[in-house]
Amino acid sequence: MKFCFIINPKSGKERSDRFIRRLKALLERDTLAYEFQITTKPGHAITLAENAASSGLFDRIVAIGGDGTINEVVNGTIRVCMQDKDVPGNYPALGIIPAGLGNDTARGLGIPRGLNHAYTVLIQGSTRYIDVGEVNGRFFINGVGVGYDGAVMSEMYEIRRKGKILSGWIYFKCLMRQFRRFTPPLLRLEIDNNSLPPQRYLLVLTANGIRFGGIFNMTPKAKFDDGLLDILLVEAIPKHTFLLNIPRVIMGKHLSLRQVSYYMSKKVIIKSDNPVPCHIDGESYYNNQFSIRLLPKALKIVAPYPKSLVSGY
Repeated sequence: MKFCFIINPKSGKERSDRFIRRLKALLERDTLAYEFQITTKPGHAITLAENAASSGLFDRIVAIGGDGTINEVVNGTIRVCMQDKDVPGNYPALGIIPAGLGNDTARGLGIPRGLNHAYTVLIQGSTRYIDVGEVNGRFFINGVGVGYDGAVMSEMYEIRRKGKILSGWIYFKCLMRQFRRFTPPLLRLEIDNNSLPPQRYLLVLTANGIRFGGIFNMTPKAKFDDGLLDILLVEAIPKHTFLLNIPRVIMGKHLSLRQVSYYMSKKVIIKSDNPVPCHIDGESYYNNQFSIRLLPKALKIVAPYPKSLVSGY
């Protein structure tokens, strides 16, 4: 078995050279064949994953980084699978060693933090297929947030672009600052070809996973392998209502709120008259139309036992 490790050196708090030395020691202890490939710019992991998946040289492609790095590796891998038709292909399984800020995708899949624990899952975990979403031609594994959470991630992106190191405290400050600034847009939604009345929404989250923002259990009914997308709609709400219900969102107890609606579907279309902030697996994006669909069992992954696919950590 041969591994291709695609490493984002800017993810996480540990120096990448030290991290690589520790990983190399584990691989050589177990006499495994491997290659390290280091990303140098945004989007680079897509190219590296596409080349690795099409080369036929690797059994597993492993993303080392945060949710954005995982998303790029997923996009590069599935591009190879989808070259001919929209069915799962014979390509390497995706492995994950979380090294980002929130690690939402890894949390949802039950892949633990810490190199040693994640490495154990990579070597000993089971291989299975999970669903993947697609929005405007880009694939995602965890979710797409349109509106408020997109504005939060847009601000985080600008902070990171200026060379600052992101942290949980910075994320919380962005969360509060954007709630004061953000104006809920008027959105028109179609869910499985059923049109909803135009409505101002604080956020519209289309999810495959359950965890967002590191601690929020936004879509508690979601499963990575159930053949459905979970759609969380939150109407514009007063500030005090938002603040009082943050603990409920952390625990996944917010679905009974009057301002919240929840759907499960295979296709979602979101339209706005003006560009709206969005995040795709935590990466900032803007558009005025989002065409989202589900690709069932499109991604082969290495993860712990199946129950961890819905429970996270």
